[in-house]
This record gives sequence, C-alpha cells and structure tokens, in this order.
Amino acid sequence: MKLYGAGIGEPALRLISLTMTALALGLWHLIALALIDGRRDAVAGPANRLVAVLLFGLSPLAIGQGDAIRWYPMFALCVGMFAALYLAGGTFATRLASAVPLGVAVSVNLIAPLVLLPFVIYRYLLERAHRLAFDISYWLLFGVCAAPGLWTAMSLVRRNLVWREKFANSPFSAIATDALGFFGGCAVGVGRAWALSPLALVTVAAMLWLVDWRNKANPLNLCLLLLAMIVPSALAGFSEPRAFLYLAPVLALVLTSFFDRVARRAPSGALLVTCGALLPALVTIGELRGGGHPFKRNAAVPYGGIIDFIERNRSGDTLVISTDPVVPWELRKLADPRLCAGYFWDEPACLGQALPSGSLFVVSGYGNHAANRRQMKRFTARVAELAAGRTKIAELRAGHDEDAALKTRLTGVPLDEFILTIELYR
Repeated sequence: MKLYGAGIGEPALRLISLTMTALALGLWHLIALALIDGRRDAVAGPANRLVAVLLFGLSPLAIGQGDAIRWYPMFALCVGMFAALYLAGGTFATRLASAVPLGVAVSVNLIAPLVLLPFVIYRYLLERAHRLAFDISYWLLFGVCAAPGLWTAMSLVRRNLVWREKFANSPFSAIATDALGFFGGCAVGVGRAWALSPLALVTVAAMLWLVDWRNKANPLNLCLLLLAMIVPSALAGFSEPRAFLYLAPVLALVLTSFFDRVARRAPSGALLVTCGALLPALVTIGELRGGGHPFKRNAAVPYGGIIDFIERNRSGDTLVISTDPVVPWELRKLADPRLCAGYFWDEPACLGQALPSGSLFVVSGYGNHAANRRQMKRFTARVAELAAGRTKIAELRAGHDEDAALKTRLTGVPLDEFILTIELYR
C-alpha cells in the first residue's frame, strides 16, 4: 500500500508480485533439478527437465495468485531463498545466510510458523545437525530479521487479536476450501472440483512414496514436511488457500521428483502422472479467462463493465450505494466531486447529506454481509428510503456463477446465478 501511495499503479504492483513469484519458482526449480542430479549421480535428462518446466511453469496456484497485490508473493520469495541457501548452498556460510530470509518471512506474515516448525523438525530430529556455535549464530541472526514480526505477534497476543476470524471455520469446511483453492489456483469452483482429483491423488501418492526413511536427512523430507503442514492448519480451521502460494513450487518439486522415480520403473505410468498433474492448470487457465465456475464469486465480477455502465448512464449529482466494496473503490479513482460512491457497511458520509437530484445506482448481491439477514434487511430498508419517489429505469446483471445453486445448498446462503445487480433510479 505504501508503494501504491507513492504513485506506483496497479499494473506495476502486479508486475512486482509476479516477479517475486517467478523468482520463488525459479529457486525451487533449481533445487528440484539438483535433487534429481544428486540421486542419479548424473545430469537430469531431457524428459525430467521438460516435466519440471511444465510443472513449475503451469503451477495452478502460481497462475491464479502469482500477481496478487498482497503479502503472498513476497513470503513465497523469502521461503524460496531460505530453501535455496539451506538446501542447495552446501557451505557453512550459505546455510547461515538462510536465517536472513527465514527471519524476514516471519516479519512478512505470521503464517511463518508453518515453515519454522518443519524446519526445526528436519534440522534437529531428521538431519540431527546439532552444532552449538552454528545454532547460536543462526538463531541470533534469525531473531534480528524476525524482530518486527515477533513484535507484531506479541502486540496481537496482548490485545487478544490472534487471527480469530482466520480459524473460525469447521475442519471439514477448511479442508475442502484449502484443497479446492490450493489445487485449483483459487480459480476453479466447486462445480469443477472433479477436474482437480487427479492432481490430489497424484500428490498423496507422491508424498507417501517419496518419504525417505533410510536417509532421514534427505532434503525431500523437508519439502514433504512443508507440504504436509496444510493438513493441521486446515484441521485448526484455517481456510485461506491463497496464503499457501509459497507451497506451489514445493508441490511442483515433489511432483517432479515423483515423475523421476516413476519414470525409472514405468515410463507409461510417468506419462499418466504428468497428465494428471497438469490437468488442473488447464482448468485454472480456462476459469481465469472467464469461466462460469468461479472459486470466489467476486473474482468473476466484470468490474470494468459495471463502471462503464454507471459512467454512461449517470447524469447530474450521482450517488452509488453498494454491498460490494470494489465498485465504490474503483469509482473513487475518477475523483469526480459530483459522484459519491460508498460501501454501505462503511456508512459513507454522503448518505447523510441531501439526496442527489440526478442519478441513484444501487449495487447489490455479493458481499461479506450477504449471509446476515438482519444486515441485509437494513440495506433493503435504506435502499427503499433512497429510491422513494424515483423510478427504476435500467438494470444490469453482472457476473455469472453456474455453481450458485450448489453453493446455496452447501452453505445455506441464498445466492443468485448473477453475482451483482446494478439498478439505476431517477
């Protein structure tokens, strides 16, 4: 947000995020090839390299969330740098340096314990790397870089604000949401969940097969521990699959290693593994290009068309009242003094002023309060008050969700097939 305030536009911010995600994928890609080379005592063959390029380049979650203007890409880059320095560095200095990005990851977001715990288990229980001088230096360096995040965590604990809403879901709901979002890139909706089952099955098979019980210090064991942390976090009620962007390249590494193992025993089986792993990427790309089965309803809203509809049909002083937060945010970019656009639940100041003599637009449908009947009744009453004495002259129904009926049955929240309705009163 500081970069946005400094004048860097949304396209540039998305490019920065995309670059960080690409760097994270590149680092894990190098680790994957290094692990294969080390296991085979030879350079990875053309088939392995091609499969690695496809799996890393077509990672569903990276495709769906790699350009997010959030903390996910930065966190993914920090974890990638940590893994590259610790696993692929091979020297005392590079391993020690891995404490820096690991500490920075803690300062980026409080989800960092999902990386720290697997690392501690790997280093002290599997790798059994007990070196007092190194450990003291490592954790001191880590502490310095993690200090801002640790300070934030302590302040949240003191105020009893430790992510209550993030863990409010039932385990079943959280597991279903995390699995659908992680394997489908937060783009594939419940109506297309069947297309993700091959990747889910391949992932489970890969994790079970790749566990190295003989050589517990095998870096693959750390990768498997990182990936496995999705399960306890989901059981605890955490359902934000976008937060697992840092695991997208880890999944690609595990699948690449699995392909290598299968290819040496059954080449035809390796082909099936690859096809099953890549199918969700194709479905993800299709949904991002305007499919009718969105993972999140607001992700399928054509905001450009809505803004254009309002701009073409408004006249005089205009009031836009919306249950969707993005529409007023986009309209405020116009900086028009004759236009008041407000997210209803934030009680925009212009609602308390004299009603405009020109146009009234009511944007309703998707919103965080859609399941709250009392809140929606309040919105309906306010709209009736604002529209009194006016005539509805136009209506636009925007965004299509073919899974609306299924989602209604699953959640109990009445959802329309069209995501937003924009009504014009004069």
